[in-house]
Amino acid sequence: MKAITIKQPWASLIVHGIKDIENRSWRTDFRGRVLIHSSAKGDIAKFGCLQPNQRLKVLNTPMGRIGFNDLPFGSIIGSVEIVDCVQNHPSIWADKGIYNWVLANPVLFKKPIPAKGRLSFWEYDNLSEDARNVVDDVIKKLKSNE
Repeated sequence: MKAITIKQPWASLIVHGIKDIENRSWRTDFRGRVLIHSSAKGDIAKFGCLQPNQRLKVLNTPMGRIGFNDLPFGSIIGSVEIVDCVQNHPSIWADKGIYNWVLANPVLFKKPIPAKGRLSFWEYDNLSEDARNVVDDVIKKLKSNE
């Protein structure tokens, strides 16, 4: 399954369903589900510079009570669907002038899966049976709602 490495806290914000955009300097034509891998190093400085509307969105969720150092690092923590790639999306998480990957249907795994990340998309084929079942259940639910 495809995976992408994202720095914390952004990775956790995505799998918790808080952040609906991933900002990248490059466009992707890929559409579908990807695993979210949290990098070994985080981005606490940028996290402290959240816009007021972004900070409020985080504080009104269970993530607002998690300390930065308590986030999982260097592991696959869930998955999300990439449903579009645009520029200048209206989301509060979209940076202007670069590519905004539009995300939907996040899944948070109960237990992080330790793994070494890579740049760009990469393949991860060692999902535990439990994690694969979680992803499969979400896909089934989404298809039944169509």
